[in-house]
Amino acid sequence: MTDSKGRHEFEINLDSFCTELRRRQTTGSTPIARRTAEILRILIATRRHPDGDSLIEDVREQGARMQEANPHELAIGNMVRRVLSLIRDEHVQEVTSSQLSQGAPEEEQPRSVLESALSKAIRATADAGRSSNVGLHNLLDVGPVSPFYQRQCSEEPEAEEPEPEPESAPPPQPPKRKHSRSPQWEHKPRVLENVNELIEELDMIEGQISSQGLEHIHSNEVILTMNYSSTAIKFLQEAAKKREFQVVVAEGAPECDGLKAARMLAKSNVPTTVIADACIFAMMARVNKVILGAHAVLANGGVIAAAGSHMLALAAQRHAVPFVVLVGLHKLSPLFPHDPDLSFNNLRSPSGVVGYDIVGHGTSTGEDATETLVHVPNPQFDYIPPELVTIFVTDTGGYTPSYVYRLLAEYYKREDYALT
Repeated sequence: MTDSKGRHEFEINLDSFCTELRRRQTTGSTPIARRTAEILRILIATRRHPDGDSLIEDVREQGARMQEANPHELAIGNMVRRVLSLIRDEHVQEVTSSQLSQGAPEEEQPRSVLESALSKAIRATADAGRSSNVGLHNLLDVGPVSPFYQRQCSEEPEAEEPEPEPESAPPPQPPKRKHSRSPQWEHKPRVLENVNELIEELDMIEGQISSQGLEHIHSNEVILTMNYSSTAIKFLQEAAKKREFQVVVAEGAPECDGLKAARMLAKSNVPTTVIADACIFAMMARVNKVILGAHAVLANGGVIAAAGSHMLALAAQRHAVPFVVLVGLHKLSPLFPHDPDLSFNNLRSPSGVVGYDIVGHGTSTGEDATETLVHVPNPQFDYIPPELVTIFVTDTGGYTPSYVYRLLAEYYKREDYALT
């Protein structure tokens, strides 16, 4: 595939993906993260880069374009940082191996001064006619050495200067081609292998999290969850295969996605109860554990989840109920809540809260006025501080919020925290 064809193919895929992100046609952190990794794989495979630095700059530039298309989906930037980390690892390995291959052999160490002086002393006594009396038993008793030889022994022998090698003519250079293609970085195949493994990991995240259900859910417990999360549903369904427990689902108004979660749990023969969001605090005294899916995890251990989750976490803390968050590590973001580049909330249409006819009826100033006095914000997400979270259940195990900084150092490079 030529460079122009590869660039054209990549631009088509990138423009299509950015359009879907702007129109909110692609939703869900896991599908978006997988699509982002696939776009970056096309970039690495089809475009030519002479070295690792040029590839890093290209990935950063195109990753910033995708993140700009939908700033609320932090999984886009997370996957770009993961791919950049893979590229940087290969680049560092290349530089290290190059330095080792260019290293000079160790120079021969010169003889010590004592060894040189001792040999000269033996030669001096031989010249004086006493070499016949010298042996191993009387080597140090050969008598005083003349001042001339003492001065010679204290000085190191002068190294002979090597003869200059005749200058050889430089090898003939091959003729340059007028339309030669730019070189390709030789470590690209390894980077592509690592990206393919990353995509495979994304496909197994929900299965790896749900397999830990038996470790956190016990028999005869009452579990409270909120809204709809495919990860939380599979987590509960997997645990229900060997444990008997009850699930209380908060409806998650105004979208009421909790009703969908309740139907799926009921089909799996899990005893399920649906409650209104206003009843969460009243029901918390009967609950043994709260299990919730998350949209993102920030660098301080805070969680971005569905609207109303902060109220749920406060009720759990008040009743000393463990608050468990299910999240894949592709949702781990190196940004902080106060970061100016972070845009974690999204105001949706107010039609989910109240109809336009009700809002506009009797609320305008005058008969001909068109501006309404009623404002109906409908935020999509809520922020949960880290002190309200008990444990994160991820695809690699369970971690406390205080361990998040270690995960950031393992998966990302600090120079890639800011993509722009």
